[in-house]
Amino acid sequence: MHTPSLYSFLLWCLGAYLAGSIPFGLILVKLAGKGDVRTQGSGNIGATNVMRAGGKGLGILTLVLDAAKGFAPVFLAKHLGYPAEALSWIALAATAGHIYTPWLKFQGGKGVATALGAILGYHPAMVLPSLGAFALLLGIFRYVSLGSVVAALLVIPTALGLFGAWACLPFLMENLARYGVVAWILLPMLVVRRHAANIQRLLQGTEAKLWGGKKGAPDA
Repeated sequence: MHTPSLYSFLLWCLGAYLAGSIPFGLILVKLAGKGDVRTQGSGNIGATNVMRAGGKGLGILTLVLDAAKGFAPVFLAKHLGYPAEALSWIALAATAGHIYTPWLKFQGGKGVATALGAILGYHPAMVLPSLGAFALLLGIFRYVSLGSVVAALLVIPTALGLFGAWACLPFLMENLARYGVVAWILLPMLVVRRHAANIQRLLQGTEAKLWGGKKGAPDA
């Protein structure tokens, strides 16, 4: 295990933030000649709205690239021997970069795909409880936003080992463990905060469903 200096740790966090800040959805829709995705549909730069603005192919590509920009910095740092505590903050930085991208006046996407990629880079098994809950809720209620919010919140107990050691990485450096815990609380809360409008519509019964619901409503 590599014990990073503060300087190298901060550089990794900055690099992860900048990687996460790349607005792939916006770039792909513009390159395809479909205009500015922020002026279409929900105005979100994520895969769902890209699919609405530019078609299924662009939406899928955006999903993959948004996940990749979260996955890459965490995966690379992990294989360079960085401890779980450092990886936790690198994952948070990548997700924050997508949500608060400096290139778009700190107005980015909702962070779900980038967070998923970051968690896969951190420890692939850690996504399983969240993916299971997302699939179950989506199948029953057909709300992407509901599944996303619950899946994000489940990251916290999963990271803390409440679903078993198989689903998380242990915090090996006792003096830093509490800081790793903080990162795994902040990351899902950022995602939930970006879904505030969706949560409000869920409570009001006006949120769009994935199929069979109102058309043209903002996406998750």
